[in-house]
Amino acid sequence: MAGLKELRLRLESAKSTQQLTSAMKMVSVSKLRKAQTRLAQVRETCFRYMEIFNHVARSGAEPPDFSGNPLMEPARKGVSKVLVIVIASEKGLCGSFNLNVCRAAEEHIRQHYGHLPAEDVHVLGIGAKAARHFKPLAYPVRDCPEIPVPSNAAYEETSALMEKILAAYGRGEFHQADVVYCRPVNAAMQVTHAMTVLPVKDLLSSADTVIEERLHYAGSVAAAANAETAKEAASFYVQSDFLPSREAILETMLPSIAVLFLHYALCQSAMAEHGARMTAMGTATDNADELIKNLNLAYNKLRQSSITNELIEIVSGANALD
Repeated sequence: MAGLKELRLRLESAKSTQQLTSAMKMVSVSKLRKAQTRLAQVRETCFRYMEIFNHVARSGAEPPDFSGNPLMEPARKGVSKVLVIVIASEKGLCGSFNLNVCRAAEEHIRQHYGHLPAEDVHVLGIGAKAARHFKPLAYPVRDCPEIPVPSNAAYEETSALMEKILAAYGRGEFHQADVVYCRPVNAAMQVTHAMTVLPVKDLLSSADTVIEERLHYAGSVAAAANAETAKEAASFYVQSDFLPSREAILETMLPSIAVLFLHYALCQSAMAEHGARMTAMGTATDNADELIKNLNLAYNKLRQSSITNELIEIVSGANALD
């Protein structure tokens, strides 16, 4: 049985840990609020950008001709080389956040690219935890120095990373790029999600998803009353003439769409990470509180027993003298 000194040391350690986890929870709450604001801004930017793209694309009598543009080729089922971008965190102490996203990435590779040799499935780990998880495995792992802190990635950093990815895509180093990350359902719940960012053609179908999410979080931004109104929000544009051509303008916008949606995924992952860390630190604080109560009870019982034994010894000694 532990002595009084050992229980006292354990009690002090538990109280110190509780103070630490409580402070980390408060920091995560503050960062979560900032991440929510930033995500709302990026969501609005994605919506507006897709709104302009759709207006330009629909302004002509015929659909735009993207023949010969590799970014608008449909994702091929028989791809021979792929890049899987995994967004995790730089640090731990966020529960099962990193483990969930890494397992989801492994499952995504197994389901969609299990027929490919491991050397043809390249993994780009954004965040130290993602890179550390995949390096012992058979897949070639690429580092991501462009984004040192995924939870605080700037648009310029995302743009620099996507520029390198687009260059590698143009050289034929891979034929499709997917991103796997955690997206927030609410402050305390996250789900893993995968989407194709290259070729860009698959991203264009994500516009409706962005609209629905924008409406769902309408409290943080000025949003339309319903989905149909939002989808027709471009009606204030007038018929325009485009120089040098409509197709040239749209092709110039395509790389920016890939950058925007990757940055949107990073912002979603950041909010999910802070929410997971807030929940984990809240649970740790509650567990520390329960442990402190149990240790206090054990300490008081042992101290009372020690005092009782000393009193018995004193009384027994006094009786022996008589």
